[in-house]
Amino acid sequence: MAGITRIKIISTWHDWRTQLAQDLAPAANDIYRQVFPLANDIEIVEVSKEEAIARYDWSEGIDVILTSNTGARSTLQEKFLTYDREFTATFEEKKSNGDLGAWYYCTAQYYFVGYALKYWDWRNRVIINNPIMDFQEWRLLDFPAMRRADTSGAIQWKYDQNTMDGRRASFRYVNFDDIPDNCIIAKFNKILQLKLFGWSRP
Repeated sequence: MAGITRIKIISTWHDWRTQLAQDLAPAANDIYRQVFPLANDIEIVEVSKEEAIARYDWSEGIDVILTSNTGARSTLQEKFLTYDREFTATFEEKKSNGDLGAWYYCTAQYYFVGYALKYWDWRNRVIINNPIMDFQEWRLLDFPAMRRADTSGAIQWKYDQNTMDGRRASFRYVNFDDIPDNCIIAKFNKILQLKLFGWSRP
């Protein structure tokens, strides 16, 4: 039984984002193991988009399935970032084609956003030589709690459009410091280190 199952859709498409996801997955796995009591193994399931399990990814916004050491399963979406102008939790509002984004269709229970500040050279737009494969700042969020907080007006969203690499998707985002504590499972920064909210790992 794998504690961490990653769903990877087989594709010829490969850019710096897919490379980032591949390179930083082990660091994210280590974080999930710090926070949750997971079963031991790691599994990568490679599938075509037509296979039923691929629906987790492209239709439900689920990147990872976590399985506890008791066999209970939960789901997670990931966002890996490299730019430190401000630390935010960002959610896709609309796709480039105008369809509703992951904020609306994602069914994941947890949402991880991590900043790998020593991976990407923004000035020269290249991966740093011998990049550090780790996150210097991150939040692990209770995604349904974020939606409940949104409904009650507890989150002051900002909105923006991503025009990078010819994209036209739009996003909602909130600064890390403005996320309600009851939406945070765990967080890390260079000052506080790891902090778990509302429970302690056995």
